[in-house]
Amino acid sequence: MRGDVMQWVGRLVAAVFGFGALALLGAVFVLVRQAEGVPPMPVFLGLLGMAVLVLLAGACLGIISIAVSARRGAEALQRMAGGGVAKTGVAGSEMQGPVAPLEQALAVPPRQTPRPTPRPGRVLVAER
Repeated sequence: MRGDVMQWVGRLVAAVFGFGALALLGAVFVLVRQAEGVPPMPVFLGLLGMAVLVLLAGACLGIISIAVSARRGAEALQRMAGGGVAKTGVAGSEMQGPVAPLEQALAVPPRQTPRPTPRPGRVLVAER
């Protein structure tokens, strides 16, 4: 559900950016059309407004993208932890389902592989 909300917020940001760009272009067009010659101030302010609009839209979409990625990562970690589904509440989230596979994976000692002995005349510089 939240993924759908994030997609709609992204679409809303894109729509606001589109309307803002059209409004800026329309305002600059009207100001240039009414003036004699090409006035530099409305053109400059239109370009400045467009740059600010692009930066704000990019920042909003970047934050939304980070939020969606973090949510997907949290869901993947919960699936890896034991197949439980997260039940989110106001106070926080609680884990449902077995958590034993994660505890077993953490309790298993790492495999010990025999190291090859260095040839005579060679010195071991570093280990992995």
